[in-house]
Amino acid sequence: MRTKLLLCLLCLLSPWAWGDERRAQQLSELGSRSQLLCASALLYFNPSERQSDPRGLTAVYQHLQTLDTTVLQLGQPIELVQPVRVMQRVFAQLDSLPIRQRERYPQLVQQLLLQQRSLLKAVNELQAPLSQAELDARLPLNAQGNALASLLLDYQLRHYPLPDKAGWLLSSAALQALDTSIQKRFEALLTKYPEHAAELRKIRSSYQFVHAELLQGTGQAHGGAEFYLGRAVIDLDELAVTVEAEGGAAAGSGG
Repeated sequence: MRTKLLLCLLCLLSPWAWGDERRAQQLSELGSRSQLLCASALLYFNPSERQSDPRGLTAVYQHLQTLDTTVLQLGQPIELVQPVRVMQRVFAQLDSLPIRQRERYPQLVQQLLLQQRSLLKAVNELQAPLSQAELDARLPLNAQGNALASLLLDYQLRHYPLPDKAGWLLSSAALQALDTSIQKRFEALLTKYPEHAAELRKIRSSYQFVHAELLQGTGQAHGGAEFYLGRAVIDLDELAVTVEAEGGAAAGSGG
């Protein structure tokens, strides 16, 4: 009886922590997908490129569609809807620009980056009162996806002619710390989810394949990093859904 009472009190004190796990995952996915969207936009809408790979344009569109769908599933809170709507309008402007006006790309891409930050701020506020450390512990697969997306976005920013971009870039120390945390988290995930070791090793291999380029790359950005790391982020988010569903099924059968 005392145990049941304690559980009820915990639910009242921390409704999010005992609430819908899928909602928490979806909020996290907004962070990772919005970063992937900006990384793809930086690669495709580069004024230095005479002919960009059309797959980059498809990627931006697909990430936008995912953001829109996820916000809809979350009940369309206005703080999430607003930045996504602006990102859609900015993308429409970018997509409609004739190639001879590509010098306008950086200004519009910067607007995408600003809206991504607004979206991430709204996500963090909706995830409160849990701290980032608590969220990472609760959603380790999603946390790894967000870390990889941050690494990819920083890589694309370093290779993009964005005015005054110093404020957008990770410092050398922060970049190294992010890379170190990613490597440590892969080891922790393999220990935590041994039944998904094959999938996790495949995802880690994608990361390792472009690792040197991500940290040391200079000059022009390459689509290879975009492809391998983007796929790794999406795979991690999908694996998180699978693991959560397996946990729910196990709890149901146990009850």
